[in-house]
Amino acid sequence: MLLDVGVVVALSPWELADLFEESRGLPPRTFPGRGPFDTSETGRVDERWEAYKRAEITEREYWMAFSDSSVANGAPLEGHPHLMRTLLRAAGPRGVRPEAMALVESARSAGLRTGFLSNELFDFHDKEWVVAQPWFQRVDFAVDSSEVGVRKPAPEPYEVAIAQIGIPPERVVFIDDSPAYVEGGLRAGLRCVLLDVLEPWKAFDEAAALMGLPPIGRLATAS
Repeated sequence: MLLDVGVVVALSPWELADLFEESRGLPPRTFPGRGPFDTSETGRVDERWEAYKRAEITEREYWMAFSDSSVANGAPLEGHPHLMRTLLRAAGPRGVRPEAMALVESARSAGLRTGFLSNELFDFHDKEWVVAQPWFQRVDFAVDSSEVGVRKPAPEPYEVAIAQIGIPPERVVFIDDSPAYVEGGLRAGLRCVLLDVLEPWKAFDEAAALMGLPPIGRLATAS
């Protein structure tokens, strides 16, 4: 099994922003956009997210603009070089989806190899810190596109991950939150599950079913 990290294993930066505003006593919407959480029901629109969906900007450009505008609004970096690193470190155990780790443990118990396939995990969060985290140490390997040299959805990151996992791609389940990266996985022959950040637990149950594992269900986050 392969999992993306940002949004899939870790909470999305939008969810982390909510936690950060609360824990630091920041005014609501110090982080101005909430991507797909901004809907007609909330009466808000994240214009940059809409631009990303129209392929007018890249995912990385969206997140860098999200960070820059948040810092301009008063979000503190707390000694880190950029806001993505600040948010995940500040969240602690609350920043990791319990369903993701429950699925990893279930797969490991069934004798399946597990790994991360991410675009910017080490780039955004510092490799030395990442590899020391308990959630990182529960998988067998990690492939980060920043070390491969090209990003998903280019074929090379998938090919490296498939070689690492050591079985034919049609037997490998891959979870990602990006339709483009899921399409890249399908082209590589993987069995792909698209995670919806508004209902993330459903993706883990779908992946469990593809691997013949019990459903995970919706779990409470760490306190």
